[in-house]
Amino acid sequence: MGYLDFKGLVKKVDLKADGDVNILLTVAGEELRGKIEWLHEMIGDKVTASLDSAVVNYNIEINARTEKPIKTYRVDNGVVSEVKPEGEQLSMDLGLPKEKIEIKQQPAEIELAIIEEFIQSGLAPTYEDLDYDFVSFSQRLANGETYMKLASELGISSGKIVEKIDEYRKRVAPSAAAWHEWMESQGVAPSAAAEPEPASEEGSAGEVDGIKGQSEGSKSAQDGNGDGFTPEWEAEGGQPAGESPTGEGQLSADQEESEEVDKEQLDAFILANRPIFAEVEYNGQPVPFPDLLEKRLKENKVWREIANENGMTSGQLSARYNTYRKLAAKKMKDGGGAA
Repeated sequence: MGYLDFKGLVKKVDLKADGDVNILLTVAGEELRGKIEWLHEMIGDKVTASLDSAVVNYNIEINARTEKPIKTYRVDNGVVSEVKPEGEQLSMDLGLPKEKIEIKQQPAEIELAIIEEFIQSGLAPTYEDLDYDFVSFSQRLANGETYMKLASELGISSGKIVEKIDEYRKRVAPSAAAWHEWMESQGVAPSAAAEPEPASEEGSAGEVDGIKGQSEGSKSAQDGNGDGFTPEWEAEGGQPAGESPTGEGQLSADQEESEEVDKEQLDAFILANRPIFAEVEYNGQPVPFPDLLEKRLKENKVWREIANENGMTSGQLSARYNTYRKLAAKKMKDGGGAA
């Protein structure tokens, strides 16, 4: 029995008079490298096929008069929040009725890989009417489990679970687009499909229109190891920053202030004193960043490899490492030893 897994483009669907449907699927040559023989052997065989779109299509609400999005998003250290329009905020403050705006829908799309990375980072919003563990769903699907298995465990049909997951992906799409653009501006590529941009000189927060699935005209900015993973403290010349992606163990006000320390001195402090912070955790366990940093330096690893080896995405590791370095920098300035 043969099995093939590849990505392609659905070019044409024909409904025949006898009720059969012909599907034309175009696949790039490299996708089938080493698999052509298997595919040839399947000619005339019955097969089971499962198609999942590599992009998520959604609609953006646009002000018909200004041609600008109704909703914009602000990203602070990876956390996305919706920005209230000035007029709407003023109306709320003064208790005035909301201005009636003519709204039109503008179609947009974003790569599914970006949506999934955003969901798995733990930063995606939740909704009361979609009360499912979408983070777990995303991780399990990425590990090869099927929609049918998820549906069976929940006691619902596979069509229903696909419907719920698809609806959730569309809802979080504008936030994911803003998060992706912010991650690129910090020099961190949140998915293998994305290419990083140089770090922004405007800091770690910015407002992003919710109309782009991907940054346009982005320029690649790899770090010294060429892995497309440059945490913001490296991209900004050694400035540690960030916060826990889960919102747990958030930094106090004095910790949130920039800790001006030399990157190499901080690396040396971490390797010598090996501080561990319980609030910087993954799956309930503190992340052993001294060991990971040592492994990266000794074995000439890139951060994406380190993330994968520890069951994390680069975005998940980056957010936690930024938090860890901020705490380590404070401990270093306070003259602390091992935690």
